[in-house]
Amino acid sequence: MDRLHTIKNFLTDNECSDILSKYKTELQLKPAEIGHGGIDNRRKSSVAFINGIESIDNRLRDTLKNLIQIKGFEVTGLGPYQFTEYKVGEYYDWHTDSSPTDELYKDRFCSIVIQLNDEYEGGYLQLKDESGDNTIQLDKGIGTMYIFYSNIRHRVMPVSNGVRYSLVNWVSLKKIENFKKTLI
Repeated sequence: MDRLHTIKNFLTDNECSDILSKYKTELQLKPAEIGHGGIDNRRKSSVAFINGIESIDNRLRDTLKNLIQIKGFEVTGLGPYQFTEYKVGEYYDWHTDSSPTDELYKDRFCSIVIQLNDEYEGGYLQLKDESGDNTIQLDKGIGTMYIFYSNIRHRVMPVSNGVRYSLVNWVSLKKIENFKKTLI
């Protein structure tokens, strides 16, 4: 897998609209936490978790299986989707989604962000390049999915107008027992 994959129109405008209509009313959003229940000034947004969205689960799994092909490992699945809302002035500063020393995050291999709307200003998702010196700003797009390694530093810039909505998820890998290594 390359460091970043962008899949435009992974969800249709109608699918995004349906997700927003359903979950904006059904979910009880809470202030986003960092790590094990901490709230600090590195992150200001609201989140709730969704245990599965049937309409996209299988499509997402198929996409991941095609992108992530590492000999001796299999994609072990998705956790609950994080439905995230960023209002004016809200953001998430530079961070990674994995940690080799934290049990909760050590198995995260790649991160997934799906844009649900684009009726906002600011709020750009940015990643650091391999050198860590340059910032890559990702384009907005309803239904666009970004997949990147969880150890890549990234952030969401402050929203300056409107409200930004996204679905976030993380993928882990599992070592295949008795995998036969070959030279080919």
